[in-house]
Order: sequence, then C-alpha cells, then structure tokens
Amino acid sequence: FGQDDYEVAMKAGVINEKRLAPNPVDETGHFTDEVRDFAGMHVKFEGKADKAIIKHLKGTGRLIRDSQITHSYPFCWRSDTPLIYRAVPAWFIKIQPIIPQMLENIEKSHWVPASVKNRFTSGVSRAPDWNVSRNRYWGTPIPLWASSDLKEIVCVGSTQELKEL
Repeated sequence: FGQDDYEVAMKAGVINEKRLAPNPVDETGHFTDEVRDFAGMHVKFEGKADKAIIKHLKGTGRLIRDSQITHSYPFCWRSDTPLIYRAVPAWFIKIQPIIPQMLENIEKSHWVPASVKNRFTSGVSRAPDWNVSRNRYWGTPIPLWASSDLKEIVCVGSTQELKEL
C-alpha cells in the first residue's frame, strides 16, 4: 500500500513479480470473499467491521490487546467520508537496469550551472521504478492499449504509428 510496505513484503517473500499483494477490499470499501468471516462488510462504516474482527480474534484466542487509540484519520475533502487505502493495479518502468546508462549520459552532458549535475546524479543513482499509471487527474498519460485479458498490449511510439493503427 506504500513504498515501505512493498519493500518489506518483497524482502519477506510475501509478494514477488508474479504473486501480487492480497487485496481484500473492493472499490466500494467492502471486504471481498478473500476475507470469509467479514465478506461484504464495509471496512470503516460505523466501526462494525472493527467490532466484528475484535470479537472474532477474542473468540479464537488470537487477540493480543484490546484498546483504543485516538488519532487523526484522512477524510475526503469533497464528501467528508473516510479515505480507504487500497492496492490498485499500476504500470511501472524498471529503472534499476538503466541507471548505469543514465549516469554515463549525465557524465557526457554539459551542466549549467555545474552544481545541478551533482544533485541530478544523486537523484538518478537512487531512482526507484517509475509508476507511469497514476490514477489521479495529474497522472502521466501513456499511449498503451491492452486487451481485457492483457494478452495483447500495444504501445504507440509516434503520431505516425497512431495514424497507421
């Protein structure tokens, strides 16, 4: 659900490039069938899911501690409803394999002012994979068309190629 979660899950073998993270919450904020005991319950609405989960954990002897912590929680500025963080599909470009080539090209370039080169080199040397499919309005549009089964993916490389297609 974030960079740290991703790195820990990869390192622990919970996920890998072929096995995605579990995603037991649907687009409407309800638990999916992956969470058998709570399928269909809204994860935040009136705390019903929290109460049911605590009751279940108590009943199975798996509850370590039952307490409440008051903390701020993010709300949608439009609807004043709680935000629910979910994993969503995304397209990434693998950056790690091309970092040496990018650093080599930085060395070949003339930088004005020269101090920018060091800052740029530092950023490139630590560059993570690039998410090019953000799903917000400020996202990066990419010219990919994919069949629903993802067996066919077309990336248009130019205006001419788009006209031909």
